[in-house]
Amino acid sequence: MSRVVGLRTEILVNLTILVGAALLFAGFLLLKLTEKELVTQRVSNAVDMAEVLARALAGDAESPEVMTGRAHSLLKPLSSQIESWILYDSDLQPAASFQLTSHDSPGDLARFRFVEEPVVVVDYASGWLPFNQEPAAGEVSVTLPLRDQRKFVGIFQARFSLGDIRLRVQSARQLVLLYVAMYGLTLVVFGLYLLGRNVVRPIRHLQELTQSVAGGNLEASLEVSGPREIADLTESFNRMISSLRQSREETRTHIISLQKVNDELIRSEKMASVGHLAAGMAHEIGNPLGAIVGYLELLKAELPEAGQRDLTDRSLVEAGRIDRLVRELLDFAAPTPCRGEAFDPVAVAAESLELLQNQGALEGRKVDCQLPGRLPCVEMVRHRLQQVLVNLLINARDATVDGDLICLAGGVDQGAPWLSVRDTGSGIAPEARVHLFDPFYTTKTSGRGRGLGLAICQRIIEEAGGSIEVSSEPGRGSEFRIWLKPMETE
Repeated sequence: MSRVVGLRTEILVNLTILVGAALLFAGFLLLKLTEKELVTQRVSNAVDMAEVLARALAGDAESPEVMTGRAHSLLKPLSSQIESWILYDSDLQPAASFQLTSHDSPGDLARFRFVEEPVVVVDYASGWLPFNQEPAAGEVSVTLPLRDQRKFVGIFQARFSLGDIRLRVQSARQLVLLYVAMYGLTLVVFGLYLLGRNVVRPIRHLQELTQSVAGGNLEASLEVSGPREIADLTESFNRMISSLRQSREETRTHIISLQKVNDELIRSEKMASVGHLAAGMAHEIGNPLGAIVGYLELLKAELPEAGQRDLTDRSLVEAGRIDRLVRELLDFAAPTPCRGEAFDPVAVAAESLELLQNQGALEGRKVDCQLPGRLPCVEMVRHRLQQVLVNLLINARDATVDGDLICLAGGVDQGAPWLSVRDTGSGIAPEARVHLFDPFYTTKTSGRGRGLGLAICQRIIEEAGGSIEVSSEPGRGSEFRIWLKPMETE
């Protein structure tokens, strides 16, 4: 498995190689061009000097001895510029020389009798390696005939050294390497800084945010900055996070909706079961119960003693309880359809509270009425709303003791009217709130409740297009809030 390196390291290596290669190539190319120009200039100067010396040597050449003496007098001061030279007379015999023999001269000297132009031979080999390179001998040889008034009087050959050019180029090549290293280091440092600020740092931030998103955090986002490509990538990533966040919210909404549907299905199944149970009980218990009540009434009329009639009254009361239970079951399973009417829910709430207070059902409790003057009208069966409010007020009474508070309030929120019954009683445990609206579930003790009241209340409110909510804290009381559907106005 290959070793994975970081983006900064990868770019640093590639940038160093590319910048170094580019600078070295440019520097050496410039040196080669400069070296070539220097050699060309030196050759041109050597040819010009040789032609001037040739004309001076050939002028008024009375004899080879005169030409030889003139050569020594002219060329001696130029020994620092001319590396070596040789002079031939008209018979092509060496007449004078300096560090050059006839063996170093061109073999075919006779051809110079017939040529006018100088013959130039350049011996120079350039090198590319900057270190540990000994400069080889480099020179330019210029050979040209001597003519006095177009008469051939001899041959002059001079050699000029090019070694100093090689030394200068060698020194310049090392200087170029030094400048390349310094300039390349500067470019790499600034390149890394700019690269880290514009590329590496945004990518690291993007990587950190990606890990955060993978951990479930969809609230963070990146600032859109940097080069266009990085900014586009950041913006696309932010849009992706926004889409994921929206998708998660939609998924959560769907889950809640499915949970509500599932709860409704479960409640419908329970209601169907209760319906079958109620139908069976009405059929199996109703007729015998009616006969029992009739017999008890007859028996009560015929009994002479008051004690015996009291037993009959007690039996009739218990039979009435059974009859009410059957009727509640039937009403819950298959409520009688009634036509709704438009009314102000505040009036029904006030009537319900007054009804219970007149009966003494709320005696010993502090009652606080916080109903507004009026609420938007609703359209439903009036006595059913009263049935719901009476049930909730009775439940509040059963959950409190003398001195506790029962508050009946109302209001409007976003156009929807609501009524609430709040108490400062014992409250409801969280595990009980889950089953609060289930049929036959009750938190009351001593047989005071049958577990159908809240289930019937919920059904009445939902059939009217509203909903009922409960909030409670054990030991501090509960609140039941009824949301009603306002009547549509044309």
